[in-house]
Amino acid sequence: MSRLKAFTSKHWQFLLNIYIFLNIAGYAGYQTYNTWQEGRLDFVEISFATQTVIMLAFILLRLKHKAVDSNYFHQTIALFAFFSGLLFMGQQPTGGEIAGSISSWVIFISNILGIITLLNLGRSFGILIALRKVKTGGLYSVVRHPMYGTDILLRIGFLISHFNIFTLGVFILSVAAYIYRAILEERFLRQDSEYIEYMQQVRYRLIPYVF
Repeated sequence: MSRLKAFTSKHWQFLLNIYIFLNIAGYAGYQTYNTWQEGRLDFVEISFATQTVIMLAFILLRLKHKAVDSNYFHQTIALFAFFSGLLFMGQQPTGGEIAGSISSWVIFISNILGIITLLNLGRSFGILIALRKVKTGGLYSVVRHPMYGTDILLRIGFLISHFNIFTLGVFILSVAAYIYRAILEERFLRQDSEYIEYMQQVRYRLIPYVF
């Protein structure tokens, strides 16, 4: 029992990564299989599946965090922002063929940008607010939180073709959560001098010359 406790204490981050990997991989695999069975596996779905596979790889391979925000409220905001996309599922399409076409291209672009962002972030990828290696290249040389920007763009794409009071409310809450998460994360990461220097070099959080 003591050996198991010692092993768990030493490798808990990796064990957590495996747990997260299995849950997301199982859910994403099930959804992708159903999409294929229904004949809806188009370029948008393939781009999203590719992004998910890359994300899952980095969940397993990511660096151990140097520090993690211990504030439960902050981490709740982070988790809501990350998983808020699930709340859009099951909504009926609206707007007709034109809205559907625009939505597909917006989502496809967000998926491609998401893939690029994941590759830029690499093993520093995280779901909770934590300090790992600071990344400054690629899209991170343009804005400080490009991944949150691509996630918001994804939700814009979905809102275009699934617009109703519920999805609008979810979208507003999701965007607010991502913006608040970015602010909370920057406050936490200021403990790292490298991140302070990075903030001075890259002035904008999500949109160049705007915010």
